[in-house]
Amino acid sequence: MIQRKQTGEDNNSDDGHYYISISDLMTSLLFIFILILSYVMLSFVKKEDLLTNKIKQIEQNIEYRGELLQSLQIELLDKNISIEIDEENGNMRLKSDLLFKSGSAAISEEGKRQISEIAKIFMVKMIEPKYKLAIDTIFIEGHTDSIPIRISKNSRLQWTNKELSSQRAINTYSEMQIATNYEINNLRNKKDKYLLSYSGYASNRQLCNEKAKVKASKEDRKLCRSKNRRIEFYFTVNTPDIKNLKEHNNE
Repeated sequence: MIQRKQTGEDNNSDDGHYYISISDLMTSLLFIFILILSYVMLSFVKKEDLLTNKIKQIEQNIEYRGELLQSLQIELLDKNISIEIDEENGNMRLKSDLLFKSGSAAISEEGKRQISEIAKIFMVKMIEPKYKLAIDTIFIEGHTDSIPIRISKNSRLQWTNKELSSQRAINTYSEMQIATNYEINNLRNKKDKYLLSYSGYASNRQLCNEKAKVKASKEDRKLCRSKNRRIEFYFTVNTPDIKNLKEHNNE
């Protein structure tokens, strides 16, 4: 008998479904990849925008600080008080020779007048919203030249330049308190922290390099040391919260 061979027409009957399943899977993976890529790009854009905004904020604060320093210089000049400002670094300087006698931390009468006027202007300026938001701290800094203090034999106080500069800064702040009936203590920054602080640096932060003037004329050396003897008001600007930036970077 002749046996008929079975045809293989149905052997590949499911191949179409197989290829369709692979195609659907690839499409799904591609879709997921696009979603992930979109999320990453969106996160990157958000972080970049955040960083850009923070940079703009710092730049705005620096601009307000410069505006504040210029305003202080003009208003104090009207009070017959000459100050030097450094807009780039945020400093306002007073020559300490006008405020203190050599080797002393006691404020002169003219020094009291000048410090009093500065304190009163601070009370007005530092409650203005843009300055309050821009300025983090005002450091009152005492600076001396590098010449050791000569102490008389009858003096009980044995000052060092470090101690002298620190005490001058403290006394400057105390005089500002007296001039404002201690209301200057109420000045706060945007974080509700005290606005004013003080410190002494002796000759560690010289404006004029005294060692470089060793071979200069006597007048040049004298002028150089005079520049270094000063009271500075250093205005620091508010900066972004590093903790918040880290949290955004980890998202």
